[in-house]
Amino acid sequence: MTTPTDDSAAPAALDDIRAWLGSRPGSRVVLATGCFDLLHAGHLSFLEQARQLGDLLVVGVNSDRSVRALKGPSRPFVGERERAALVSALKCVDRVFLYDEPTADLHIRFLRPQVFATARASISAYPSEVAAADEVAAQVHAIDRITSYSTTGLVDALRATQ
Repeated sequence: MTTPTDDSAAPAALDDIRAWLGSRPGSRVVLATGCFDLLHAGHLSFLEQARQLGDLLVVGVNSDRSVRALKGPSRPFVGERERAALVSALKCVDRVFLYDEPTADLHIRFLRPQVFATARASISAYPSEVAAADEVAAQVHAIDRITSYSTTGLVDALRATQ
């Protein structure tokens, strides 16, 4: 079993991912991103749907610093290496990387996926990611959120029981 402190669970460097993708010509590459704090069935559904859009799924996981900037000082609940290890362990995910920025614009431009999969709400929340996908001719695919699953909802429910 891989533990979050093993090197094998470490997220990959972007250069390594790009080289790995380059060794798989003709593959349809999907890029998805997110915080994935308190990994739940909604996250799994999102990533499984993203994977169905291509041959390879690369996932960018927001770093702890990035999550704090996006979600506030009390987040994340789970550290970046653990979140990356959990996402990496999913059968539908091929490679994972961490990123510090609040958006994945630079990573979209660098990896040049054929598809950028994102939550429908993120299209209006992060228009710069859509613009970056357009720049590299990546199809933007909006995936609907399963409304019964959210990290914020889970935390609110837990707090209500205390």
